[in-house]
Amino acid sequence: MTRFHRYTTHALRTLFGAFFVFSGLNHIFAFWQPPAPHTTAGHAFLAGLGASGFIVPLLGVLFTYAGVALIARRMVALALLLLAAPIVVIFGYHFVTEGESFGIHWVLMAIYLWLAWEQRATWAALFAADARTNTTTPAEPSPLRPAF
Repeated sequence: MTRFHRYTTHALRTLFGAFFVFSGLNHIFAFWQPPAPHTTAGHAFLAGLGASGFIVPLLGVLFTYAGVALIARRMVALALLLLAAPIVVIFGYHFVTEGESFGIHWVLMAIYLWLAWEQRATWAALFAADARTNTTTPAEPSPLRPAF
């Protein structure tokens, strides 16, 4: 890995983490009001999140934790895994619901994919098949083994 690549990854991870710390604290303490949605679907979506009473604070805690973990470079793979669904929702909200072709959602998705690619070795264990499932005889009998 070149020095430029290492510094770019570090800068993107820090900026991404700072964005989510700010966003998370804003979800909890509401010190900055984001722009109002442009569409009725956007109004309905955000009103539903707010009316639930727990989604917005939960997102605040999740964003703050993930942002601090990214900035501190501790458990980066877990932080990115926790941010996977919200990133897709942010992208879908801006692209589909608000109809924005270009905007911050593309930047967030690109940075997320960059950082996720950097963590691919850490995530390999999540997607690797268990070695015991490939044998014909199970290591220990399972009470839920199929009858056939």
